[in-house]
Amino acid sequence: MTQVRVSRKERRKQQAAFGQQRYEGSYHQFLDTSGRKTDIDTLLAGAIASGGDFTTLVSDMHGRIYAEGIAEADYGRRLFSPTLGDIRSLPAAILDAKEELPPLDLIPTDRGALETFLRGLMMRNGADNNIDVIVGGWAGKLAPKTAFDFHIHALVTLLDCDQELYTALVGGRFGLVIRRLRNLASNDPTSMSKLRNLLVAQALIWCAHDVQMVGARLAKTPSFGYLVPGSSQSIAPERALNQMRARRTALETALDLYFGSGDWRFGESACVPSGVNLPLTKHADPLIRMIAKRIRKHPDMLEHGGKHLDLPRLMQHVAGRLREDDALMARTATPQTRGVGARVFATEWYGLPPLAALAVAIRRLIQAEQQLPAMVDALIAGNVLAAPLGPYDGERQVRGSVSRFEELLVFYRQTLFGYEGGDLDAASRPWKATKASRDFLNERGDCALKDHHGAAKGLRRPFYLLDVIPEHRFSIG
Repeated sequence: MTQVRVSRKERRKQQAAFGQQRYEGSYHQFLDTSGRKTDIDTLLAGAIASGGDFTTLVSDMHGRIYAEGIAEADYGRRLFSPTLGDIRSLPAAILDAKEELPPLDLIPTDRGALETFLRGLMMRNGADNNIDVIVGGWAGKLAPKTAFDFHIHALVTLLDCDQELYTALVGGRFGLVIRRLRNLASNDPTSMSKLRNLLVAQALIWCAHDVQMVGARLAKTPSFGYLVPGSSQSIAPERALNQMRARRTALETALDLYFGSGDWRFGESACVPSGVNLPLTKHADPLIRMIAKRIRKHPDMLEHGGKHLDLPRLMQHVAGRLREDDALMARTATPQTRGVGARVFATEWYGLPPLAALAVAIRRLIQAEQQLPAMVDALIAGNVLAAPLGPYDGERQVRGSVSRFEELLVFYRQTLFGYEGGDLDAASRPWKATKASRDFLNERGDCALKDHHGAAKGLRRPFYLLDVIPEHRFSIG
């Protein structure tokens, strides 16, 4: 057998490729084992394992914490799983994925499973809920239970004669349904009217699903990984924010010493020649001492597997991040707080306390109940493209809107926030939520199709996250 001689150049290429595979394997192993921990030891290890690629490291670790390691392709299967007991148990990333639809194999094909599925779309909080208050928005003159039973019966009848249309209607892929309705408008007006009413009711059930997603997201305690070295205890949101404030102070002190002044706050600044020096290792703050001791041995770079971590680049990156004017960074620069709980985060992301943010979604649900029939008719006629609901007009309320809002606010506050009566903090009182939600919608005006691409700190994306999105489903399928 003749052996093929490998040249020295080719051998070096093979060794380099093997080293790269080994490096990438090490990085993915780090993410799998420590990707949700944010103590200083883990962060330094991650910086080394990533070869100093901080953007990728932060993005990957954020994904591990925000989505709890669940791949985006699996969001729909988790959200609509028949075994899901309480929607509030899902990670924040899934609850923010408003446009997710159920995989086709999870759409029910018998009456019992269909009823369970529809009930789950409207409310799934681990309890047997009375959904009459939601169904009442489209029941017309019928009792809610009767209207819901008729809706299920009509869907089961449709399943027997047209499974494709049934699947699209139940699964929120209404584009196909609109095309069928356009065809029936001229060929079979009677059948068209029945299918149109089915679509309106099903679209409103999906709008109730949007509200449930908003409420579950607001009720969920944020997850930040393990912020305390060596600790795995649950950290309350306010405590986590206060720890971020303390970390910011420590980082600012370290940067002042590293750059020799506070000029880094106003733009990129050159470091002082001493770099990381003895005073840092003796600093009063234990976090600064810990960082300094780990990088003192390599003031210019840390080396790992042939990859170099450039310390000046690291410090410039941290300084640049602290100079950014986004919502969370701005919050870490404010004084520490006491007794404000999770509403700090709802206020930060949406500009509203939790109950007021939920009230925004409820107002838009009521608006959908009033406007969706006309929206469906316009889509059938081909006069418009699928678009978000129009701007909220608090001055032109349909009769019964106020009582409808009040009953829905009570329902969602009990089912998703667990409020059973008693004292509330001032920001969670219903009259406060009523006014704040109305002011929010009056300020935002129109919701545009591109709003979901907006910045978290802007005016548009928070509106999208709190809105109902029937237009998305009318354009799918």
